[in-house]
Amino acid sequence: MHLTDICNLVDMQRLASDFLSNYIFLAVGRVGSSTDLIVQRVEYVQEIDKRSHLMDLLHAQRETEVNSKVQ
Repeated sequence: MHLTDICNLVDMQRLASDFLSNYIFLAVGRVGSSTDLIVQRVEYVQEIDKRSHLMDLLHAQRETEVNSKVQ
């Protein structure tokens, strides 16, 4: 069972606001629909490192996409 199968958008946002301050909600695809192609991962990052960590993840994803197109 997927997280999106048991929680709706409002529940997820409420949960995030209960435990996190200044959280980011990122919607991928159609809100309310689930897909097996999306992987959710939670990583703990110090506040000061959040921006650089996000940029590292985005650059790594871009490199993965570029390398998969070349092969």
